[in-house]
Amino acid sequence: MNGIGLFGIITVCSTLAVFIVCIALYCRIQTKRHFKCPHCGARFKVPGMRTFFASRQGTDRLLSCPQCGMSCYMENIPDEEYTEELRRADLERRRKEGE
Repeated sequence: MNGIGLFGIITVCSTLAVFIVCIALYCRIQTKRHFKCPHCGARFKVPGMRTFFASRQGTDRLLSCPQCGMSCYMENIPDEEYTEELRRADLERRRKEGE
């Protein structure tokens, strides 16, 4: 095998390795995110590979809600924002109960 053929094999292998690492990182990031259905308000998680191949509109993804079955673009929300939202709602509820 000459040098050009070896260089081609190395290039293809390294490109595939970078592509696989990028997909793995994307899937890992998606495990820390969830989606909110605009129709029924349900919040749910989707496997990373499904969101990778889903149609996009900005940060929204075209998905089907597991609760109501509606298929539309759904907001992609980090889990940290959701837990902060729950904390605020819990504090507000406690204040109302204390009054």
